[in-house]
Amino acid sequence: MVTTRSATRVVRNDSPRVMVSNPGRLVPQASTTSDEDSEDPDIAPRHVKKKSRKGGGHRAKTKLKRRGRLDLMPTMNLDILFHILSFLLPIDLLNLSRTSKDFRNLLLQRSSASAWKTARLQVDDLPDCPQDISEPQYANLVFYPHCHDCDRVVRSVLWPLRARYCPGCIGENTLDQWSPRSRIPWAVNLNSYDLPHANIYGTGRPKQLFLKKAFDELLAEHSKMPADEIAALLSKKRKHAAEVMKHAEQCQQWSQSVASSRKHELDAIRRSRQDDIVTRLTEAGYEPELDYVSRFWLQDHLGTSFKEPKPLNQKSWDRMRPGLITALDDVRIRRIEAKVYGPRRQILMDEYKKYLQRPPPPDAAFDMMPHAVDVAEFDPFRVLIMSPESATITATSFISAFQQLPDFISSWRAKIDHEFLDLIRCAESEGDSRKQEDADYLQLATAVFVAESGSDRRLLMYPEVLSWPGFFVPASAMLDDEVYLLQVKQFGCRMWSAVRHLPRISIFEGTAAVVQAASLDPKTTRREDMDRLNARFACGKCSTPGRKVVMTWDMAVMHSYRLHRDLQPEEIQWTMIEGDELENVKDYEKEAKPLVKADAIVYCALCQHHVRDAMSLIFIQNHLAEM
Repeated sequence: MVTTRSATRVVRNDSPRVMVSNPGRLVPQASTTSDEDSEDPDIAPRHVKKKSRKGGGHRAKTKLKRRGRLDLMPTMNLDILFHILSFLLPIDLLNLSRTSKDFRNLLLQRSSASAWKTARLQVDDLPDCPQDISEPQYANLVFYPHCHDCDRVVRSVLWPLRARYCPGCIGENTLDQWSPRSRIPWAVNLNSYDLPHANIYGTGRPKQLFLKKAFDELLAEHSKMPADEIAALLSKKRKHAAEVMKHAEQCQQWSQSVASSRKHELDAIRRSRQDDIVTRLTEAGYEPELDYVSRFWLQDHLGTSFKEPKPLNQKSWDRMRPGLITALDDVRIRRIEAKVYGPRRQILMDEYKKYLQRPPPPDAAFDMMPHAVDVAEFDPFRVLIMSPESATITATSFISAFQQLPDFISSWRAKIDHEFLDLIRCAESEGDSRKQEDADYLQLATAVFVAESGSDRRLLMYPEVLSWPGFFVPASAMLDDEVYLLQVKQFGCRMWSAVRHLPRISIFEGTAAVVQAASLDPKTTRREDMDRLNARFACGKCSTPGRKVVMTWDMAVMHSYRLHRDLQPEEIQWTMIEGDELENVKDYEKEAKPLVKADAIVYCALCQHHVRDAMSLIFIQNHLAEM
């Protein structure tokens, strides 16, 4: 007849003393000969008595008995029951022992130790249970991630102390040998090797921790022990401490290997989730966008959803997909701008540079060509640049567009002229038709403008104001449109406008005083009229008796701006030099004519004048050497 487990539940009288409470709250239980061994109160769940809800008019409902509960499971045949338990892990047995008193009484008996051992052996490479603690204690230490004093979650284990303590409880349950304020008062023959200790090294001061309870017990035994037996006691303690420290080192290595293995497992799950997201986006047609922004963009956009160590399911994908597709559509616009339109605009810039080096068309009716950034917005060029991504655009593709360029330049120049006309105060009272008829207002001698960009202030006449270099420094910090900012960076400037807030362009009113000094009408006198007059003017503010400050009319305008712009125009009192005095001035100018300075603003005489054409003399020399 086969002997069953239920028929052989006999406990040996010489069974060792068992500690069934977890470390930190040890409750020694004496060995008995009964199967009803004492239980571990700390492994059982804490039941909180709920307050009954009693109110007027409410009848207490009879609690219906649930079916399918495991209440009767402890009463089944033990061979079958323990065969079922043999498939569980230690943490499963811990949780099961806390479900009911029946399971607690069953699993915490010494006769059930084989079930705990079987569960422990299913954990790869876990060191054996030490002789001085029970299997449930060992399982509780290794697998139950809570403080042994306050039940807060604690991930790390103090293996030499066989305990888990949160930062708030560790100081109450341990002593720090290396602390200057709480140095352990060792007896004469005691040292740190007599007790298990945990060395903790971190950013601050290192710590060597002992269990207070173990230390107090050692001192108590030391004080009661006869002098001739102290050495044997300490030797025994030291041997036990060495065994605990050796086992703790094994547990630490196992814990690190488990953590490393878990880390690799979670990393593999994360990579699989990320690959799944990328695969779904690739199938949706966003592979070029993903190559353009890389996975770091996905990580920044999705945050924890991208790095979450969980397989991607349809519910998660449906939740993140709408926002992700919207963001990738914006990326597609930027990618096409940078990778498709950008190279095409570069072809345009190179071809336009060659176009400017050729003589202007015979019937050209303009004296200033636009910048490439404006040319790119003309219809024939814009259609080519923004053609489908699959289209192949080369330099020959722009031949037809360049043939149409003169007509578009005339329209662009008319638009710019209207913006400048809006700045001339004498034309403010005229309607649009009047401005169209009086476009030659910009050829007046008074068409002089102040251009300001930060600390750079220039006085420029028309059309030289179009080529002022300082105007084309892109204010990238002020641009919110990323696509437009890509264009600005490629061309080095923005589209030309005389009415943009920054840089600021305004009319200079001091020119009228110089024209009036020549007895001419500022509203009708053109620049060519003043050049043909070839007169010289003396500044009434800077001249003194016997000494006159004399200059040409355009230098007089510049002088008024630099030195007298805070004065009213009529306060300067310009005087025109005439007769023999004028001839003497011109003769002196021929003798004392200064050389052109290296920073003088000049223009290339071989290229067609175009926006941003003005350069300093040193750059013009490099330009000529290159071209």
